[in-house]
Amino acid sequence: MKREKSEYAVQAVSNAIDILELLGDSDNELSITDVVSTLNLTRSNVNKLLATLEMLGYVEHNRYTGNFRLGVKTFQISQAYINKLNLIEISIQVLQQLKNDTSESAYISVLRDGNVVYLNVVETEQSVRVLPRIGNVGPAYATATGKAQLAFYDPMELEKLYSGEFRKITTNSIKNFDQLRDELDEIKRNGYAIDNEEYELGVRCVGAPIKDFMGNVIAGISVSAPAERMPMESIRDSVAPMVLEAARVLSKKFGYRELTDDE
Repeated sequence: MKREKSEYAVQAVSNAIDILELLGDSDNELSITDVVSTLNLTRSNVNKLLATLEMLGYVEHNRYTGNFRLGVKTFQISQAYINKLNLIEISIQVLQQLKNDTSESAYISVLRDGNVVYLNVVETEQSVRVLPRIGNVGPAYATATGKAQLAFYDPMELEKLYSGEFRKITTNSIKNFDQLRDELDEIKRNGYAIDNEEYELGVRCVGAPIKDFMGNVIAGISVSAPAERMPMESIRDSVAPMVLEAARVLSKKFGYRELTDDE
């Protein structure tokens, strides 16, 4: 769909961006006829624009099919944009909303060498609360947000990280690699992880992974609360869906595009 014209717009630039967006939204390569009919441009105009975009590396021409797809230059620009995003700044509104939805403290964290590092928190206003974990570093296998990220690790890298003994944080902590692997398989199926008093007795957490435009897990988002305020039934019925929605919203901000059943 063509964008509306403006007296300040350079039409050739606007048309070129329309073409790039059309190619980016398509799951398949597009022919010149596809572009002409969708954007209502002349074939001559489309030919010139595609030739220019190809020359600059923003579009690639499949010599076998004659169709077009996005070029490597678009990837380089999107990667440069992602690199400049500040995870803490980008996530603050989502954390605030998650805290409002659950009435519990919401965190953003990343993994570093098999450990989870908490970067930011929006705390609950409730009088009884979990002590803030900002700056804390602990084994990822003992936390919800850590396990949510580990579930998408390469299996060989995962085994390298946890080939040694597991430090017992609480009596509920995962005890060995086989137990971890089984739980990560379940987390990947469900989309979220639970810390059932594994990092701190009396505290439960629910976490989900944040993905970027390449589908890579770049962080985790979670909520924490006293166990008595977050029973397991409540986690399954209400808390986990809210954490998953927050993860979806934040992943979208980083360019992640969910696949539908038809794709």
